[in-house]
Amino acid sequence: MRILLKLLLFVSACLAFQSCSTTLPTEKPAVSYTPFKYEPVPSTISLPVEMKVTALEALLNRQVNGLIYEDNSLDDNGGDNIMVKAWKKENIRLSFEKGQFNYRIPLKLWIKAGWKIDQFGISLSDYREMNAEIALKFHSSVTVNKDWSVTTVTASDGYEWLSKPTLKIGPVEIPITFIADMIIKYNTQTINSAIDDGLKQSLDLKTTARDAWITLQKPMLLSAEYGLWLRVSPKTISALPISGGNGLIRHTSSIQAVTECFTGKQPPSKINAVLPDLLTVNKLSDDFLANVTSYIGYGYLDSITRSMLMNTSYTFGKKTITITGISIYGNENQMIIATDVTGSIKGKLFFSGVPIYRTSDSSIILKDLKFALQTKNVLLKSASWLANSGIEKMISGKMSYPIGAEMRETYTMMAESLKKYELGQGFFIIGNLGSMEVFQPVLAPAGIIAPISIKGKLAVRLE
Repeated sequence: MRILLKLLLFVSACLAFQSCSTTLPTEKPAVSYTPFKYEPVPSTISLPVEMKVTALEALLNRQVNGLIYEDNSLDDNGGDNIMVKAWKKENIRLSFEKGQFNYRIPLKLWIKAGWKIDQFGISLSDYREMNAEIALKFHSSVTVNKDWSVTTVTASDGYEWLSKPTLKIGPVEIPITFIADMIIKYNTQTINSAIDDGLKQSLDLKTTARDAWITLQKPMLLSAEYGLWLRVSPKTISALPISGGNGLIRHTSSIQAVTECFTGKQPPSKINAVLPDLLTVNKLSDDFLANVTSYIGYGYLDSITRSMLMNTSYTFGKKTITITGISIYGNENQMIIATDVTGSIKGKLFFSGVPIYRTSDSSIILKDLKFALQTKNVLLKSASWLANSGIEKMISGKMSYPIGAEMRETYTMMAESLKKYELGQGFFIIGNLGSMEVFQPVLAPAGIIAPISIKGKLAVRLE
């Protein structure tokens, strides 16, 4: 009887032992992160400077005015017996064609001419005064140098008489071309200097470029509500030769810069006030690329994971486990899902997977979700049924972190703000955003970083 009782107690103990949970001595994977070395792709921001030809024309008319030439002596130039005064008759007319400026300057002339003979003590002379009108023609080529200075070269294109003077005085006939050539000869330098000074003053591209260069480097608050900031870090500037058409003079520069978008507090910036040398090119790209760094914090990841896995149970034959606790962190390029489980086994299970972006639904998923290595080794020794249960695949199917709404919200805010964003000092950003691309997410101490690039076109205009 005593032997039978001992046998029953032994069997009961065995059954009780089998019904109890197996406690797993799993080791936690280390918390570690690879330094984030994302290199944003530079963008191209065009800086078109436009001026109406009429505005430059008005400036020249203010500088060239009134009496512009005067010869008050009949005896100069070898005794030419001519006096000439020239006034600006009408406004200077300016056009821009084939890369050069063309001018027409109408003048009103007063001419006193005649003849004089001194022989044998007798002096004979006859002088007449008359009026005439002439239009002088000039052209200027303009070059922008690498130090942003403007070089102009102005030359004469001849003249046309608007009204010809009658210069036959007695037996003496004064050649008309002589008067025109004389006016041009003694006025070319004066008029050229006025034109060149006017062009240099009007086309002060260095000041415009420097102001834009400095203004662009100040972080821009695109949305106060969401704390959305845009930071531009310019690197170099290229430009096309001066061009024009339809009554406009154009000089288009292209600023190569890294543009980044941040959420939260204002990003730090260091303003480089030194305007780089200008590189003149024959073609410019107008493609803009905004590098948006999207941060998905572990708090958000934890809450999504809990909503998917917390208190879920999994049955494998006569074995059952229930997930009662969850936390997320990083181990190099692996995202670790730490779970507390009860049931047929008790303890912690660690899963690891590589976060990737899934385009189809704009979400981050975990690729190749598996038990962490130490966890796998422990399970093979003490709970091989769970190691080979396929639970990794079950959990992996639930691991989806939607970020599409956040990205679309960021995109919408940027697109709306950059339609016409005032930088200050008369500068405005004019932008038109297009496609969006998400790159491989990276694990960081605060969460997942998802680099995003938004393509489009962006220009800085001076109004």
